[in-house]
Formats: sequence, structure tokens, C-alpha cells
Amino acid sequence: MIGDMMFSTIYTLRQKYGKSQRQIAEELHLSKTTVNKYCRMTEEEWNTHSCRRAGRSEFAVAENFVRNRLLQKPCLRASRLYEEVLERYPEISAKQRAFRYFVKSIKEQLPQPPKRVFSIVETEPGLQIQVDLGEEKAFLTSGKYIKLYFCSFVLCHSRQTFVHCQANPYKTKDFIEAHLQAFAFFHGIAKEYVYDQTKLVALQEKYREVLFNNTFFQFANHAGFTPYVCEGYDPQSKGKVERSIQEIKQGFLYGRDFENLADIKEKLYIWLDKFNLRTHGTTGKIPQLLWEQEQELLKTIPPSLIQPQSRKADKTGLISYAGNKYSVPMAFQNRLVLIQEVENSLIISDPATTETLAEHKLSLEKNKRIINRNHYRNYSVELDELKNQTLSLISKYQPDSDIVNKLVSDNPKIARDQLRALRSLLDKYDEQTWLEAIPILNQLITLRATLIENVLKSIADQNTVHNILTSYSSATIPSSAIEADLNFYMQVLNHDQSN
Repeated sequence: MIGDMMFSTIYTLRQKYGKSQRQIAEELHLSKTTVNKYCRMTEEEWNTHSCRRAGRSEFAVAENFVRNRLLQKPCLRASRLYEEVLERYPEISAKQRAFRYFVKSIKEQLPQPPKRVFSIVETEPGLQIQVDLGEEKAFLTSGKYIKLYFCSFVLCHSRQTFVHCQANPYKTKDFIEAHLQAFAFFHGIAKEYVYDQTKLVALQEKYREVLFNNTFFQFANHAGFTPYVCEGYDPQSKGKVERSIQEIKQGFLYGRDFENLADIKEKLYIWLDKFNLRTHGTTGKIPQLLWEQEQELLKTIPPSLIQPQSRKADKTGLISYAGNKYSVPMAFQNRLVLIQEVENSLIISDPATTETLAEHKLSLEKNKRIINRNHYRNYSVELDELKNQTLSLISKYQPDSDIVNKLVSDNPKIARDQLRALRSLLDKYDEQTWLEAIPILNQLITLRATLIENVLKSIADQNTVHNILTSYSSATIPSSAIEADLNFYMQVLNHDQSN
């Protein structure tokens, strides 16, 4: 807190001489924050303020001691200084929180230590990516925690950020894998990549001569980018990515509980999407939008290095890619999928089985939704409903028949169509025909709707002939002919199954 004389000086320089707050701060050796605070006060407000504060602090007896200690050790922590004050002045009963305010008021009156000045030089689009490693505890819902290791990539012009993470310390092969995923995420490769002096990149540095990790250097040459190593103990030279490390620790990991490593990765992708859509404090622009322009200036990824990217579908079954949204099957809503651009198509596959889930033609426009309506049909529910309905219909002929389940298991890819066909056959043929057909169908090695239809048709035809014989008893058609026809059909049927 400043005194009456200092306030009067600030007030006079501001009101009478019209000096700016910066000029006053430099002239009186005060911080600009302090000058700003008292420039906004009227004389009446100051009188009230100074009267309220005057003589109220128990630490006033230690003011000279505190001032001298801060002059000698400007970075001395208030908690340490509080202990020293209590040792010298045991009569003080005020708490540490009050002491912090007291120390703050004294620091405002002391000369401020010189600060290192950094010039903010914006990187040209597509030129540079800064890379840094970090580690932090990630707490699990079980009450335990895992040590999470992560690698952050920041595209310097747009500030678009990608993060790779794993549960083990990075080795060279893991570091290269992280780069491959970053290439896919950014849709290209920058000309320069900047690192600190990690053994994953540089084995030794002397007189600014760098001995690179040979495996990584060969990878960089193949990918077509130039690696640069910062000077030792100078993290500010890659300050853009340094900031992202703090954001990952404090903005993403801190205060969250996770199920497992897979859950961490899923939530990390969601967080990254939001992080890249914020307005950046330095550029004043949204990284995602700047990146969509910047990626056109990135180098093309060599075909041998192209790998699928991970994406998490949202609750509506859509994934974001190159400024558009594409649908995935409903079963993969809120789940991770793999995506890969092949020629002019986007291939979406299952991470567990690598089975192709969907294929979309890439849109050249932006902010479009490319949707396959079949992705929103719940086939599993539909199949279960069809099975239950069909079982109910056929149970009146033979409750313990396994025809429905066998038809589904023998024809998994067309199960719904087979069940629909079976339902139509249940409506078409009468009870007697079905009662005769079911024992025959139960003996077949495999079932298809066409086979079921042929058996039913054959039995129905034989019954028709038998009815004709019964109605016209004068006819001379021997019963052996009927048996011959049925035996002939069964031979054809068995021959069809063996093929």
C-alpha cells in the first residue's frame, strides 16, 4: 500500500500534467497495475481507503525487517517470511493470509526485478511445428492412478494442437508413432520441427553441434522435415508448445477421473476438439479455422507413412474431418473409429477388427453433413423383433423347433431378409403342410429360405395329388408314383445341399 505522499504525486501527475499510466509507473518506479489502481481513485475514496487501512495491521512492527529481507531476497516466499517474522515477533497473532496481503503491499513499493523480454514473432503458415513431452498422474475411478506420458504437437501459425498419449515412457519407436499420428491429424507435414534436448531426438549437443538419434534422423529425412534442437535450459524458445503442456495437465487431466487408458484417449480427443475451437489469446482467432487454411501449405505425407487416424463419433453418430461431418453406424455413436483418406473417399473402420464400417465420398465444400441413412437404422433391434415375431408364428406348429435360430445362424449377413421370407411362407402355406415340412427341415444340414420354400411346395403338391386321387377314385394313378415323386425330390434336395 502506498502512502499519502505517493498518492498525491500520482494524482498530480495524472490530473495536472496529463501523463499516461505507463509514464507515471516508469517515473515513480511502480508497477503499471499499482498506478492504474490509484489513478481510478478520487481523493475522497483515497481518504476513506487510507483511514480504513491505517494502523490496522499487526505486522507493522515488522515492516522494516520484511522490507530489508525482500530487498535482499526478492523471490522469498511469503510462507517462509511469515515463519521468520513470528520467530522475531512472537506477540503477533495474525494469520498467514493477512501476512500475504501485508507482503504484497510492501512489494508494490519496492523496485521490481528486471524481467526477460520476449519478442513475439509469428511463424509463417506451414513452416514450423513445436513438439514437447510431458508426464502427469491420471486418476482412475477405482481410486488408483496411472502415470500418463504424452507428446504435444503445436502448429505454430494456427496454434492447432494434437496430443498423443500412452502409459509407458516414450521410446524412439513410440515417438515416431506419435509423429505419424500427428501427420495424419494435421493432414500434412511442416518444414521444421522444434524439440528440446531429449535423447529421442539428440544424443549430444556441443557448441551447438547436434549429434542426432540416428533412427529418428532417418525417419525425419524420409518424412521430409528438418528437426531443430533448442539450446539447453531455454524452454521459452518453444513457448507455444510449452503452454499446451500446462493446458493438458491443468485443463484436461486435473480434476478428472478416468476408467482406464482407453477412456483417457477418448476424452482427450473430445477435449482437443473443444481446445482447438477456442479463440486463441495471442492470435485472437480460432486455431481450427486457421488450420483449415494452413494445411494447404503443409507438405504432402509420403504414401509409405500414411496411417489411419483415430476419431470419436459424437452422440449423433458423426465424426469431423476436413471441415465436414460424416456418419458412422449407430452402434459406434460415442465410440472411437479409425478414418483414412483413400483417393477421394473417406474410409471408416473398427479399431478392434479393422473391418470397414462406412465409406463416404469426400466433399469439397465445408460445413456439410454427409450422412448414410442406413447408419441410423438399429439393425440389432430389428433382427431381434423379427426373430421373436417369427418364433411366435411357427410355435403353433412345433414349439420346440429350432428352424428360426438355424436360419439366422446359417445366413448371418442376410438374416433379416431370410426371416421376412419365412414369415411370408408361414402365411402362404397351411398348417398341415407345415406340420409335415418341419420334421424334414429339422434334418437339413443347412437352411435357406429357398430350400424351405421348395420343401413346402413339394409337400403341398403331393397333398394336392392325393386329394385329387381321393376325389376321383376311378383314376388309375398308382400310389407308388406319388412316393417316387417325393423320393426324387429328396434326392435333388440332398444333392443341392452337398453342393
